[in-house]
Amino acid sequence: MTNSELKTSPAAIVALEGQPEKLRACLHALVSWVSPIIVIHPENSKKAKQIAKEFGASTITCSELGTHAKWESGLRQINKRWAILLRSSEVITGQLRKSSLEQIKKNVTNPCQYPLPLTTVFLKKRLKYTLDWQDAYLSCLVHISENTNTISQLQKKYVRFDGELIRYSEDTLYDCMNSIHAKAEERANQLAQNIPPSSCGSLFTRGIISSIKSFGVAYFSRKGFKEGFEGSAFAACDALAELMSYLRYYELYIRGGKNLCNNLTSLRKILVIKLRDIGDNILLTPLLRNLKQHLPQTSISVLTWSYSKPVFEKSPHIHQLFDIPKNPSPNEISIMIDRLNSINFDLVISTHSGRLPSELLSKIKTKDRINNHYRGRNKRYSILTSESDYFRSAIERDLDCMRSFGLEPIDIKTEIFLTSGETEWARRELQNNGFDPEKKLILIHPTAGSTVKEWPIERFGTLLKKLSETENIQPLVLCTDAEFARIQQLLKYAPNVKIFHQLSLRQMMAIIKECDLVIDNDSSPSHVATAFGIPTIVLFGQGIREIFRPYHPENDLHYVFYNDVDCRDCELVHCDDRICLEFSPNDVFAKALEMIFGSSKHSA
Repeated sequence: MTNSELKTSPAAIVALEGQPEKLRACLHALVSWVSPIIVIHPENSKKAKQIAKEFGASTITCSELGTHAKWESGLRQINKRWAILLRSSEVITGQLRKSSLEQIKKNVTNPCQYPLPLTTVFLKKRLKYTLDWQDAYLSCLVHISENTNTISQLQKKYVRFDGELIRYSEDTLYDCMNSIHAKAEERANQLAQNIPPSSCGSLFTRGIISSIKSFGVAYFSRKGFKEGFEGSAFAACDALAELMSYLRYYELYIRGGKNLCNNLTSLRKILVIKLRDIGDNILLTPLLRNLKQHLPQTSISVLTWSYSKPVFEKSPHIHQLFDIPKNPSPNEISIMIDRLNSINFDLVISTHSGRLPSELLSKIKTKDRINNHYRGRNKRYSILTSESDYFRSAIERDLDCMRSFGLEPIDIKTEIFLTSGETEWARRELQNNGFDPEKKLILIHPTAGSTVKEWPIERFGTLLKKLSETENIQPLVLCTDAEFARIQQLLKYAPNVKIFHQLSLRQMMAIIKECDLVIDNDSSPSHVATAFGIPTIVLFGQGIREIFRPYHPENDLHYVFYNDVDCRDCELVHCDDRICLEFSPNDVFAKALEMIFGSSKHSA
């Protein structure tokens, strides 16, 4: 191409569609008379880049769906007044090339577009009638100005071109299915901009009606019925793409949370429901912190059991804290619902879809609801969290709630906030009970939420005796006042040990923070210790360790005694065997010395 030809030649913007191999013929028909040529393709299209390089064409990555968006991204990269907008599956014939150049030579002053005459090859057959997707933009020759921002601003002008633009569309029905998927995705994004959120049923109905219209236009208005099998197949593909676009819109934008993801600034008030035990609530704390980090202007409120409420007190991430008894009366439930409805939350997240949380979720007035899965049961949600794999940790399962509307966690560390007064109280309390701040303090918690999760009390007694007899170690025992009667038998093994049993939950947490090591069943004190960075030993019974002990053994100074028995996760309330808890007191004692002193060979 000479310099004079280069100045008068149009540019070409080629949007990659379908199989990249078809790009070669498209560029071959352009390279001798068009400059520059820009190929617009999605990410990771190595084949398209390779073919473009063969013909000296440049490439641009465009993540947006739709040919129209790709063309516009290409137009922003050229400084010519004339350009040809094509698909990669299209070939310009010699006669069309000639008449296009003649049109360019005319004195055109206003921005405009000239649709090119299209001939379609579909399922390997050249069609007599032009069948195209109902919302497709025709490839065209365009004249643009400096003030042109979008193709839609260009006035359409129809002139008679000689020759034809041949589009080599799908070769097989398998290729058609891929095109249906791509077209449904593109149309779903258009629906998101034009229709309000609706229920699945109403969207499906609208999709059925719209798909019938699409079929009618392709089959009758565009004379698809005269093309035989190919015409019927195309009309069916266009109709199916239309129906799938409505379903895809619901899946992606409503159930998939993309509508909320695109409007995060609208979130002013979020309620998180966690009606679970103390340890589970501690595992929730990373979700609250991450929500606040991503949405600093949004108020975060929490609803939990009354006895778990102290876990969240003093948290800087929580605006309001609500609590309800574990077995609330209908009146208490009604009062709580009225109270929550008076606040007008924009989003309510239930991290555990049990019966009562789901009931509350369904009655709280809010625009969006997230009800995290529980044993595969998802109900009463507007935004779906994905079903996690079997061994996914409880922390990650909670964080999946925010992932469902596009937010990724920054970190997953648990946390508890104590005041300086609470910390000072714990230190005084320990000193008043004769504990030496120069010696290592080991806390023993011999109980659990269920007795089936408890290491036998006799073994705790043996361990406690060994610890009491070890130099520079001072053990203490922690339990509730209700548990004190049966825990007193530990005094037979260590008569001088102190048993703290009349503490509030906040006081218990403050005492734990002053310890050097916590030895616990699968229970809340070990979660408290981990949140404070206190080394912990957990005697893990029934349940899945990866779910309920989602801590790094080194970073969180955490060690779990764990037997991988066949009856794991049995959910029994009573068990006379408890082979899952067959741990030796000597092994636990050795591990305690190792974690306290850095060696299991410490001598008394």
